[in-house]
Amino acid sequence: MKKLILLCALLLSSLAHAVDLGEIQAKLAGAGAEGEVHGASPDQGLYVFTYRNPADFFDFIEMSLVADNPEVQAQLATLARHDRIRVKGAFLPNRSPQKHILVASLEMVRKYESPVPSDPYGHEAKLPDELLNKTHATFLIHAVHGDGQVLVTEYRDAVVPIYVRNGALTRDLFRGDVVELKFRVAREPGRPTHLRLDEADAQPVKVLESIRDKHGKEGMIEGALVLFPKSPAIKFNVFAVQEKLIEGLSRQYTLINFESPDTFTKIREKLQAAWDSRPNDYVNGRNKLVSTAVRIRAKGVFNEIDPNQANPQILLASPESIEVLWN
Repeated sequence: MKKLILLCALLLSSLAHAVDLGEIQAKLAGAGAEGEVHGASPDQGLYVFTYRNPADFFDFIEMSLVADNPEVQAQLATLARHDRIRVKGAFLPNRSPQKHILVASLEMVRKYESPVPSDPYGHEAKLPDELLNKTHATFLIHAVHGDGQVLVTEYRDAVVPIYVRNGALTRDLFRGDVVELKFRVAREPGRPTHLRLDEADAQPVKVLESIRDKHGKEGMIEGALVLFPKSPAIKFNVFAVQEKLIEGLSRQYTLINFESPDTFTKIREKLQAAWDSRPNDYVNGRNKLVSTAVRIRAKGVFNEIDPNQANPQILLASPESIEVLWN
């Protein structure tokens, strides 16, 4: 039961934080701040570090890691999601509410070893080339913080930060929304590719599909079975169904039952058995594993209660709410 409560809290938690930034700053200048790698994309030059309040697992902040030292840059390129590291450095005085740490040194505390091995991920989107001659494109919202001024999106399979001055334009967006954005490519920083919302345009943000509009409605999604292997944050495998969207985008719906730990266990057992029936047929999906052999049809109630919910969810009544299909 405790594991179920922990999982539910993680799946629903936002990235709002009340951590003591002064304490983090002191640790960065001293013995180092210890935390986990939320995401690492060497080909994009994008590294995100999660620091958690030592007294409260659910009180945390995510910060960008940057380096101007070639040796540290090479170290950053070796990082992977869920690695535990200790960072020394200082906050950069940038205007964005998103904290950036200029890393002076870093130490690997514990390398994360996934229980399910996979090949390194290679991005299909080629940035910044694909965006250089564009003024608008379709994106999936990845995260919204800082009253809308911290906007992180997905363009195809790449994560792209976007500068926003007027947070009123973006603060009501939800993670998982499909939007059309008007933008300009920022000259600084060069890596990772940053965009600036073209706030001079009459309609810089157009919502094409609101994930929030699905909340509480019954529905069905059919797609590839997705596995999020257990990790330092999640104590058992979590399964989802993939939904293909327009312009090379996709999102996952976590498959869950909050009402009964026994029912949820049976649901996970059914999905695990389906995965195990074709254990070698999957690909690295950047922060997840996507089966190339097993498809599922999931019927239930859509659940999206928090703007930065980890993934939208389908609340399942029973294992029979899932039909296992094959490619």
